[in-house]
Amino acid sequence: MHRSNNNYNWARTIFVVALVVGLGWMSSPVMAHGTEVCLADGDTTVHVVADVQPEFNGNLNQWLGENIMYPEEAQQERIEGKVFVTFTVEKDGAISHVTVVRSAHPILDAEAVRVIQSMPKWKPAMMNGEAVRFSKTLPITFKLAEEQLTYEQYLKNLEEEQELLKQGNQLTPEEQAARVEAFKKQLGDDATLYKLLLEKSQAIKGEIDSVVKAQTKVLKLKKTDVKELTKIYENEIDAKIKLIESLGTDDFVNKFVSSEIKMRQLEMDKMLQIKDLLKDRFKLYFENYILQQ
Repeated sequence: MHRSNNNYNWARTIFVVALVVGLGWMSSPVMAHGTEVCLADGDTTVHVVADVQPEFNGNLNQWLGENIMYPEEAQQERIEGKVFVTFTVEKDGAISHVTVVRSAHPILDAEAVRVIQSMPKWKPAMMNGEAVRFSKTLPITFKLAEEQLTYEQYLKNLEEEQELLKQGNQLTPEEQAARVEAFKKQLGDDATLYKLLLEKSQAIKGEIDSVVKAQTKVLKLKKTDVKELTKIYENEIDAKIKLIESLGTDDFVNKFVSSEIKMRQLEMDKMLQIKDLLKDRFKLYFENYILQQ
């Protein structure tokens, strides 16, 4: 990826670039940017089918990866998306009439257009042995890389979470209503979510022995540690099952959202107990299990 003098955080960005040939299936333009060219021979025909397709001189994906610059503002606002761009490969291989036919965001659209307009000449399309104008479509995906959580940051997050839980801040009525609506939209009604969470919790409980067995090898646990770790897992999931059952199915989603602080506290208690049990090996636990969740 190109590194400009701008203060872009390149280590946090990923580009995925794919090619699509043809134009017939594309929707009408939602935003247009373009460059006009003068045709010496007056030929205004643009082909979407040819005997020989136009060809980029080199590795197109590599070239795009080296020349696309993820806009700084888009990074800061964590704006992602896929921009579909069409362009004409002229008879001499030059690029013209760059147009966004499917927009992701104006900032991303502008960068996609800029880089396509800056491409070097292609090998032109050929029809009956002669070079012809040809329309191509290129989707460019802008995607930010996830930040890697460090062990030190995780420990800091645990401390901050503890303080928040001590404060016991409840959701506002508006926040409560929004979360209830989101749960119901994604997971179903009261009875459905009650059954889903209960079954998931019981399934987790049934897997505790196999989970601890696998962790024993990685963490090199002693028999007493194995027994204690198993107990920590069982106590947490038993408490969660008991809490879910106590809410009942009537108005379950609303009650569950209200009880989320209790759920978070159970998870916090479990993690702090594991940290105390493993001591220096907790970092190994973090690297092998917490980061993989």
